[in-house]
Amino acid sequence: MPVALVTVVVLGCVGAAASPVSEVRDILPDSAAATAEDSKDERAFALVSEFDRLAKDDLWPGFDPQSIPLAIFDGERTFLFRHPAPPQGFQPVAGRDEVWVFDGRHPTVSANSSAEMGGIETATLLLDPGDGPLEQQAGTLIHETFHVYQRKVHPAWSANEVDLFTYPSADAELLTLRRLEIAGLRRALEVSSSEESACWARAALAIRAERFRKLPAKAIAYERGSELNEGLATYVQRRASGMPRTEGLGGRAFGPDEVRQRSYDTGWALGALLDRFSASWRGELDSGAVETLEVALGQALGEGAQVCGISGDERERAESDAVREVMAFELRREARLRSFLGREGWSILVDAEQAPLFPQGFDPLNVQLLGGGKVLHTRFVQLGGELGSIEVIGRAALTEAAGAHPLFDGVRSLRITGLTAEPSIVELEDRIQLSANGVRAEFTGANVERSGATVIVRVEAPN
Repeated sequence: MPVALVTVVVLGCVGAAASPVSEVRDILPDSAAATAEDSKDERAFALVSEFDRLAKDDLWPGFDPQSIPLAIFDGERTFLFRHPAPPQGFQPVAGRDEVWVFDGRHPTVSANSSAEMGGIETATLLLDPGDGPLEQQAGTLIHETFHVYQRKVHPAWSANEVDLFTYPSADAELLTLRRLEIAGLRRALEVSSSEESACWARAALAIRAERFRKLPAKAIAYERGSELNEGLATYVQRRASGMPRTEGLGGRAFGPDEVRQRSYDTGWALGALLDRFSASWRGELDSGAVETLEVALGQALGEGAQVCGISGDERERAESDAVREVMAFELRREARLRSFLGREGWSILVDAEQAPLFPQGFDPLNVQLLGGGKVLHTRFVQLGGELGSIEVIGRAALTEAAGAHPLFDGVRSLRITGLTAEPSIVELEDRIQLSANGVRAEFTGANVERSGATVIVRVEAPN
């Protein structure tokens, strides 16, 4: 975790619409509704069965996925599996050992992530049929349980998410090298000859070294930390599902701002190549004998006589593509801002100019830097301060910086647009409570105004 008070989460699909089962219950007789409900319950149990099938004993040294509690929200209820001390509100499920249920979404289960529940770190998942077959979602659970293991055993395997906001994403030269590095890794994974694979892996590492010489130290640390964090979790997830190394990178080209997303695949790719060239790398990395994936791979490859390299024509094409994409990236940022501000419906503006708010949680996979200190949070953000807090989940919110850093020097405003109904405001003696679809806030000593279809909450400076 980059800052002790900040929770960084990667959200699953949290929707505001009624779940299919709740819709069915409204129109079917009790017996039919119960059948639909039972069927939905079985999805959570089937998911855990599939998880247990994937939870092999050789995924990573010392890692036992089945020893980590699981919390699964199925759209209506939260099921808790293998937890030694279920929090208040959970009830045992009849006929199921070590399974408890909570009516609704438990407040700690807001993402495909992990959370402390009853003092125990627990892997969490939002079970959504739209997220793919059970095997795929079970793989996600493997991924999240590995994060629990990492935080306990290897807390240094992480990136400082603060540094993502200052990463030089819109640098065409660096984007070119990122693309060429991916091309080298892809070829190293796809070729059948070990000698040729090693040659292309060395080429990819050489391009990475060239790129790192041009990157700020914090940006380098961010990439390496993200590969150890998300890249290794992806490696364990794909190892559990038996995914061949030739299928990993595919033909995807990561955009200028997809630095964190890229680390999932590059971390996995480095691990898949290490599987090919070193039988002991996982133990060496786990023991601290090596500290980064690229160093481990470089040591495993050693020197080689064969020379592989990106052709001049390919490099020129990559440079041209990068320049064009960076220009398009800047235009997209402007268009996103216009689109967000132009949404019809009700809006909320929290004006914290006099008492800036600070991030208490956000989803790094679903943020878009729009320039000028503006950050569009497309899934989740939570801000707080001495006078109160606001949480937005399952919808977009725009924050504007109070200082030099887009988030961590404070936020002077938060805006939400496109609400289909007027936000609810409850004014109590010394505070106000605001709620809307996906929004909840409470502030002490704040003033509320309405300007057309916009509700403005002004957070005053404390006395």
